[in-house]
Amino acid sequence: MDNNEILKHIETNKNKPVKKSSESEKLLKFMIVQVNNKKYAFFAHQIKEIVTNVSLYFVPFVPPYIRGFINRHGEPHTVFDLNALFEKETLESSTFLISNFENDQIAFLVSAVTEILKIPESKIHMIKSSNENDELFIGSVTSDDDEIFIINLPNIKVRLENDL
Repeated sequence: MDNNEILKHIETNKNKPVKKSSESEKLLKFMIVQVNNKKYAFFAHQIKEIVTNVSLYFVPFVPPYIRGFINRHGEPHTVFDLNALFEKETLESSTFLISNFENDQIAFLVSAVTEILKIPESKIHMIKSSNENDELFIGSVTSDDDEIFIINLPNIKVRLENDL
């Protein structure tokens, strides 16, 4: 196309509505993990590191979903067992997700990290609740026809602080 053809094309199409490209929609990144035989999602920015095969140190007199501590770079991280919280059974695994909380060291015990997904914001199904402080999930995403619940890390952190 030469310049005249481009100008003519612009002139004839200037009053037509512009379709919004799906690329302009905000994408959110999720880390999909497996906990025993179920999948859960974390917002990727909430996880700093994935650690495997480190020693877990037992701590007495804590709730059953607190498995103990791991040492990461000289810092103790409280290990939170999601399977013990949701299914009332401890998870046998050595894979930990180190949270990205600024002033707290919390690690989550998971069976495996299965994938990283970028999901359009419109495809996230948020849960509306009357008591948002008690909710352990904030919504869900769909991947390969699976509905995967999104873990509400700030509320889990609050629960941990209250229970300890």
